[in-house]
This record gives sequence, structure tokens and C-alpha cells, in this order.
Amino acid sequence: MATPKNFLHLWDDRFLYITPAIQSGLTARSSATVLASVSGHPFMLEAADGTRTYCTAAVVAPHVARRLAVEGCGLLSLNIDPASVAYRMLSRQLGGHGIQVLDARRFGRLREGFEPAQAGALDDAALQALSRGLVETITGSPERPTPNDPRIERVLDAIRHRAGAVSLRELSAVACLSPDRLTHLFAQQVGVSIKRYALWTKVRRTVQQFTGQRPLTDVALTSGFTDAAHMSRTFKSYFGLAPSFLAGKVEVRADEQASQAWGHGAAPMHS
Repeated sequence: MATPKNFLHLWDDRFLYITPAIQSGLTARSSATVLASVSGHPFMLEAADGTRTYCTAAVVAPHVARRLAVEGCGLLSLNIDPASVAYRMLSRQLGGHGIQVLDARRFGRLREGFEPAQAGALDDAALQALSRGLVETITGSPERPTPNDPRIERVLDAIRHRAGAVSLRELSAVACLSPDRLTHLFAQQVGVSIKRYALWTKVRRTVQQFTGQRPLTDVALTSGFTDAAHMSRTFKSYFGLAPSFLAGKVEVRADEQASQAWGHGAAPMHS
């Protein structure tokens, strides 16, 4: 029997990691995360205070530390960008809670796609539909486009397409807002600070580059990290996985929108 693979499917506002097993240390990241057991058997989810829960599904808010132990049941880990509509829907559902434990049976017919997804048998359209279905089942409402303030959209675009640090002064010019007003409006609209979103963007841009075969040092520098060691430390704190594991042990797939939104090149700033 073939050994089950690890898959990473990238879209512009989310990505789906599918793995047969994972043992992670304490990790936290800027995305909201939906976790679901593939087989329906429980996995272990441990909060930062040491509280352990054995569950079949959960939602984890951004920057909430947790440990995972998944053995034998398989896992879908759907990571939602904090600037997306889906994130705002999940944030309302969490209601300020860091971790919300769920029963995977609530996903109903969607669960029929879990094992084919783990086997790599679903095409991109089916996987996108599955990811939307997970969010909509949890929140009880369909995803409808509700764009951010256009000034914040310009700032998000500037951060995403600029490798390395972007100063608050530059971003304020992009938004035509004072630094204080931009800081407040960004946190209100996106749910995380500009600094945290900028770091998340580095990580997300880096993940995008694993669709090709590039030296890790080149990937790190292109994404704005000081070196490969800095990139590796950040990845381990975010995902519990080294970039070398993602590059060598995970089949990474990205659609065209993800490539456009999180491509390799850095775009110039526009005021």
C-alpha cells in the first residue's frame, strides 16, 4: 500500500494542508485555522495552558498557541487569511474564544470528500468547494463578498507585494491616512496589527514559492527574511514544520489567483 502523502493547496485567501499524521510543538500564526479529522476519529489539541482536548474538529483563532497530535486519523488544516471574508465570518463565530471545539459530524455530506482529499483524488474546484463548505457549515451562512475599506485594500496590496519591511510612513502615504488612524483602522478591519500581518505575508509569500524547485536561501531572501535560518525559525513557530519539510515532503499546488496575489516579484509602492 502506498504511503499517504502530505498535500498543500494554495488559493489567494486560504490554504489547505492535508496530512496523515502530525506531532507539533507549541505553534501560533496569523491565520484562523479550521481543523478536521479525516477519518472521524479524534486527535489531540492542547492549549497553551496545558489543557488537552480530544476532538474531531476545531476552530483556532489567530495567534492562539496550541499543540497538535494526529496519529492514524488524518487531518485537514484549513488556514484562512485574516484579511478575507471567510476570516471575518469565523471571527464572529468564535466570539472572542481562542479555540472552539467542534464535532466533525456537523459537516455532514462534506465528510464524503475528506478521504478523497487525503488521497489526492479531488481536483482544485472540488477542494475549493470543500474549503468553502467547511467555513459555511461552521458559520451557518454563505461566503459573500464584503470588501474592506478601499484604503485598507491598498495597504494590504502594498504589504503583500513588497518583500522585506515596509515602513508605517510608506503605508500611511498609500492609504492617505495618518499613521495613528491607519493603525487603528487596519486593526479594526483586518483583526490583526500591521506588523503581524506583514510577518504573515512573508510566510505566505514563502509558502507560494514551494510550488517550484528553488534553493531555500533564495526563497528566504526573496520573501524578505534575513536568511534561511530566520525563515526556518519563523516557520517552526507558525506551523511546527521546517521549510525543508515543506519543500521536500509536501506536494504543493497553487491556482492562478494565488500565484497572482502571492507571486515572487515585489511590486513598487504607489502613493
